[in-house]
Amino acid sequence: MKLNIKYLFGAAILLFIQACDKIDAPYRETTDAVSGTNDSTIIIGGDTIVFPADPSSPIKKVLVEDYTGHLCGNCPSAGLLLNNTLRGVYGDKFIVVSVHSGFFAHPCGSSAPCPGAAAPPGAFSTDFTNATSNAWEAQFAVSAQGNPNGTVDRIDFGTTNFVKADNQWSSLIQSQSLLPCDFKIRIINQFDSTNFELKTAVQTTFLNNKTGEYKLQLVLVEDSIIDWQEWYGHTPIYEPSFVHRDVLRAGINSDFGQLISTGAVTSGTVKLEGFTFTINSNFDPAHCKVVAFIYDASNYQVLQVEEMKVIE
Repeated sequence: MKLNIKYLFGAAILLFIQACDKIDAPYRETTDAVSGTNDSTIIIGGDTIVFPADPSSPIKKVLVEDYTGHLCGNCPSAGLLLNNTLRGVYGDKFIVVSVHSGFFAHPCGSSAPCPGAAAPPGAFSTDFTNATSNAWEAQFAVSAQGNPNGTVDRIDFGTTNFVKADNQWSSLIQSQSLLPCDFKIRIINQFDSTNFELKTAVQTTFLNNKTGEYKLQLVLVEDSIIDWQEWYGHTPIYEPSFVHRDVLRAGINSDFGQLISTGAVTSGTVKLEGFTFTINSNFDPAHCKVVAFIYDASNYQVLQVEEMKVIE
């Protein structure tokens, strides 16, 4: 009998030790069947995603949000400025998200004539707006000041200088890209073409000591969409085959992202997040990418941004 008690007691201790080991391990549990085993490995819905070692130093990248609309006749020139002229100057130092919102993004057609323009029947019926673009417009009111306009790293929020005209973008991209790089963002995407399910892992490394509240925002962007655009100075003025670049399609982790740190965080700290998202079957996954950025929750200023294609 004593032997049985000792055996049971020893087994109980063994189970307790094993349980303690499981609790003490570097194991994180979040939503959407996501778990992290360490700073480089995350499991999303049963699929393991591993970030390989990467000792490279990142550059500070700049987020340019181009508020636009298919009924904005002056907007094509702003898009060409970003994608043709400034891309040749600054290369990959900046990332563009084209936000269709406000009056000029109104969808119209034969049953709903375009405001202020007699467009061809059936034209401009595509609705490029979405919950996130509408939420950003409600918060930032960029399109309310006319288009083309935008923001650069969302600097100067809360002031009359927040909205940046397209003739300001170049100098601001230059100055923002020279700021210290506080974060390194890495993205890995896995896409299931059968059910249009996207699994995205994001690894964020703090490169400097930081204090405050910082949020991670992920959005889905679709590039090279062929559709109608009103275009002043162009023949025809109503262009049916305009190439819409970097269109904001949806927020992946809500309209304004999620908090990833609060208080003091030391340099070298790594945050690992995972998400599942179903891409609209009307979108072209081959032209889609995930844009992830870190911003200061107190003033919306973007401190780092990165992008990765859904299908490599």
